[in-house]
Amino acid sequence: MSFLTPLYLLGALGLAIPVILHLLHDRPKNRQPFGSLMFLDKTKPPVDRKRRPTHLLLLLLRCLALLLLAFVFARPFVEVDNPAEARRDRQWITVLLDRSASMQRGDLWARAKAKVQTALGQLGPGDRFSLIAYDDSNKPLAQIDSWLGSASGGEVNAQLERLAKPGFGGSNLGQALVSVGEAIHETETEEDEQPFARREIIVISDLQKGSRLNEVQGYEWPAEIRVTLEQIGDGEQGNVGIEQVASRVPWAANGGAPSFRISNSPSGISDELEFVAHTAAGDAFSQKVHVPPGRSRVVELPAESAGKPIARLAIRGDAATFDNQFHFAPIRQQTVRIVYVGEDDPNDAEGSLFYLASAFQPSSALDFQVESVSGLSTGPLPEADLYVIGDAVGDPLGQALGRAIEGGVIALVIVQSPTQAANLGQWLGATGVAIREVESSDLNSRFSGQGAKLELNLDHPVLMVFRDARYSNFTNLHFWKHRELLNLPDDGIDVLARFDSGAPAWLSADRGAGRLLVMASGWKPADSQLALSTKFIPLLYSILRPVLDEKTRSRQFVVGSEVDVTRFNNDQADGGVTILPPGDGAKPMAVDAMFTPRAPGLYTANGNGWSETFAVNLPPAESRTEPIRMDQFKKLGLPMSATAAAPMVIEAAQKTETHRREYWQWALAAVLLFVTLETVLAAKGSRSAEPVMT
Repeated sequence: MSFLTPLYLLGALGLAIPVILHLLHDRPKNRQPFGSLMFLDKTKPPVDRKRRPTHLLLLLLRCLALLLLAFVFARPFVEVDNPAEARRDRQWITVLLDRSASMQRGDLWARAKAKVQTALGQLGPGDRFSLIAYDDSNKPLAQIDSWLGSASGGEVNAQLERLAKPGFGGSNLGQALVSVGEAIHETETEEDEQPFARREIIVISDLQKGSRLNEVQGYEWPAEIRVTLEQIGDGEQGNVGIEQVASRVPWAANGGAPSFRISNSPSGISDELEFVAHTAAGDAFSQKVHVPPGRSRVVELPAESAGKPIARLAIRGDAATFDNQFHFAPIRQQTVRIVYVGEDDPNDAEGSLFYLASAFQPSSALDFQVESVSGLSTGPLPEADLYVIGDAVGDPLGQALGRAIEGGVIALVIVQSPTQAANLGQWLGATGVAIREVESSDLNSRFSGQGAKLELNLDHPVLMVFRDARYSNFTNLHFWKHRELLNLPDDGIDVLARFDSGAPAWLSADRGAGRLLVMASGWKPADSQLALSTKFIPLLYSILRPVLDEKTRSRQFVVGSEVDVTRFNNDQADGGVTILPPGDGAKPMAVDAMFTPRAPGLYTANGNGWSETFAVNLPPAESRTEPIRMDQFKKLGLPMSATAAAPMVIEAAQKTETHRREYWQWALAAVLLFVTLETVLAAKGSRSAEPVMT
């Protein structure tokens, strides 16, 4: 037997009261003087044997009444161990507790932990309970194989208190549901255990729209596992988030100035915000930004901050501050070298080199350097990231180009003369390659506005950029001259585009670690409209994409992503790397290659003779704090009901009372009975009492 309020048992000390009263009642109250007793015989006083037991019974009734009254206030109960009942109600409840960054808003975390306590109230003896905190990964907090009441509850609460507050990761609810659902589904009950009558996953989360649900889509959910959604945070007062905008068109130069998107949720209460840029030296530059609720706006850094090293951006005017900062890694300009092999004059507006140099404009991130070398040069081949070959190449230079391509360089051959056939066959590893000039008589007149057109293979990586509707229309792009490539190898060549005659126009071939691209028609105005069209610059940037991706590998990451720190040192660790996290007093951490940051800020990677700073920010999706519609979960096939929680709590309370029987009502009834008997006996005793004469 146990007591809900055991301190009331101290009331049993009141038993001393009736005992003291009875002792005082039997003591002579007064002394009366009397004459000489020498003529009286000594006799014993008569004993009222009927009255003495009555006094003892009254004392006993009064003591029992007080004892039982203390018993009532202490609320005694007994845990009922009914195996049959336990087997019938045995359940496995798993709580998924959202600890993502959006849970830092207001009192969401406190409300979430209160929901966990409600879930604990559903448990009875023998039940299994699991508590798992999740964001972009799962963190098991407690696993109780057989619930033991308050002892198990204390263990769960202790683990929960260790998780003092939410983290900074993004919410991957889909991954958490699938991983936990599979684990429960695959767990088989032991032979000596009764199977679970109920398996349930309770999700306690703000269920904001930024939660990733990809894993649930198309997943066949186990029918025996029920999902209950406990959504908190409805009625929140909006949120404003900030993220860096990745350029959809990297060739559209804007001086390299980064852009940022400020988004205001539909429930936002303010549209007048302040965008602040903080420098590494501690200076701050701000500008007013108007963003209506439900809208977003792309802004650039304040003009006053131009040329200054920006370390952090902030938004003022938003009540939810968890995502109002954006850390920014300084930009370091990278050099991209392009070598044109041919006899073109760079100042000739009718030549290929002129348009090539004009296409690549430097920015703060990339410095394009375009130079030329004669195809008949006998000197060493200049190092380059891209070779553009517009003429026949002599033997020494041709061999050097072949080795460079095999070593990982990209080369683009513009076929402008049949004399290039030998070079083309050499680099393709084929013999007998020939080039036939298509005479102007085979084409419609340039001056009539007609010419050959292209049919593109948009599935090839080089041409996927033209899937964008802004650049996909090639119907007005004409080619006045082109060459027909003959005796090409049957294998190892991809046709990127064909002329409307069916002849190959653009080709691609992987050679060793590099790539060789061939254009059967050039881009100078005498050959085509390509250099003067909107397709030219996107095409060149797409050809150079592997180089640009390598040169501009971002130093901006999000919490929970894996960072290969060796990328900052040409993929070399050089004996180990240490990471200095943000914050005063932070201690360096030794890493091998991969590092997973768990908090936003500026990190510094230090290696043998090198150092690099990179930025870590919250996942942008965490700023989408508006709640997910419940019907979206139903469309995903989850066996859940948003209103199922209330009946479950009632049912659980009933089950709990079944296993915990209280007896204070019976004790109270006994108190009333004893008080009634005491009253009757006391009244009877007072009526029958008579003076005793001696």
